[in-house]
Amino acid sequence: MEDIKIWAEKQASNLIAPLGNRWLHVQGVVRKAHWVAEILHEDDRPYFIAAAYLHDIGYAPSLKKTGFHPLDGAYYMRSCGYERLASLVAHHFEAGIEARLLGYEQELDTFPREYSLLADALDYCDCTTGPAGAPISWEERIREIRNRYSETDVAVRMLSEAEPYLTQIVARVQQALSEHVTKARRDPPRA
Repeated sequence: MEDIKIWAEKQASNLIAPLGNRWLHVQGVVRKAHWVAEILHEDDRPYFIAAAYLHDIGYAPSLKKTGFHPLDGAYYMRSCGYERLASLVAHHFEAGIEARLLGYEQELDTFPREYSLLADALDYCDCTTGPAGAPISWEERIREIRNRYSETDVAVRMLSEAEPYLTQIVARVQQALSEHVTKARRDPPRA
């Protein structure tokens, strides 16, 4: 079987690259994911990098079924036989809140939500990468989303509900990164 990271990169490159800034955002999330992956168990790292490539794949016009990108991307991952990736894509960036606001909650619930450091790390990378791929703080990302959409847009309404939970996720991952750096300084690898 082809390496999942290589497969994910090919899928994202083929389906998201034509989408301009969306592809730049995905590439920024992937760059950050390569750095963040160090806090994860070695077995989770390939899935994490693959999920970083694929988290926004549902924006690809050819995959549009519902118009709700987490769900459309999850359906595609499921059709390719990748259930874990389907679940990670389905629930990234607190998609359950937006699914409820859009009337897709029942469909999204067909994808079990993963509660793990990997899922948190995916949200962290998404929350701290701007729309054109540049690293930004979570606070800047919140402002950017609110400035990009109108106050009544579902994205802003979702963010108002999701912000406290996503803020906790960002803090948890930052803490894990800090602990990893501290441990690496204390226990350098042996040659």
